[in-house]
Amino acid sequence: MGELQEIQKAFTEHLRNPDHVPVPLGLDERRVGIYSELIFNNVSALLADFFPVIHSILSEDRWDRMVRDFFVSHQSQTPYFMELSGEFAEYLAQSQLLGDYPDFLPELAHYEWIELSLYTLDENPPAEVIEPQLIADTPLQLSPLALPLAYQYPVHRIRPEFQPGEPGTEPVYLLVLRDAEEKVRFFELQLLSFQLLHEIQRKPGLIARDWLENVADQINLHDKSVDKDEFIRNGSTLLQSFNEHRIFIEE
Repeated sequence: MGELQEIQKAFTEHLRNPDHVPVPLGLDERRVGIYSELIFNNVSALLADFFPVIHSILSEDRWDRMVRDFFVSHQSQTPYFMELSGEFAEYLAQSQLLGDYPDFLPELAHYEWIELSLYTLDENPPAEVIEPQLIADTPLQLSPLALPLAYQYPVHRIRPEFQPGEPGTEPVYLLVLRDAEEKVRFFELQLLSFQLLHEIQRKPGLIARDWLENVADQINLHDKSVDKDEFIRNGSTLLQSFNEHRIFIEE
């Protein structure tokens, strides 16, 4: 490694962790300090914009400690500011040193990142809805602007006034989408709704009627009181309600 590279390496290591890594020899400590603080404050402000709920529920000290640890421990793979949000969510998912931080923080970060990702995704919603009477028999795929998600915590409800201490006994199922008016919205889902949307996402071209019939048959193995035709009609009605939000693409 040449002398210039050694200086650059020492400089960046100091910028990452100025409290524990000294200013490289030959550099003005005051000037480097100003530069280091400027970089940290810019990234901190950027992350606060990307993750407003997390920023709102943490004290200034805990927020700064978390951002500094992100600086120190995370090796960024992107020069783009927008992609930094995904790396921060990944950092929180993998971090092992946030013992005095809420356990729901990784899931909340993922949820906020999904909102941002959908808002900035270079895609358009489907131009038209699928004919309601045909939707149960139409090969479907899910729009990239619609995501079924499952969490242990009610991430969509977290705010300074509400912070769950323990995960719920059942997962929280959500559909997050960007609608035709470019607004990111969420809907709470029941388990069956989530399973259906997730299966369409996993298997583009799925025929919903076939899936509903199969699920009805499985339920009937344990509960003979289930009316198969009614079950399929209810499932088709559910599909039509989602269809109104233009989340399906005809395969």
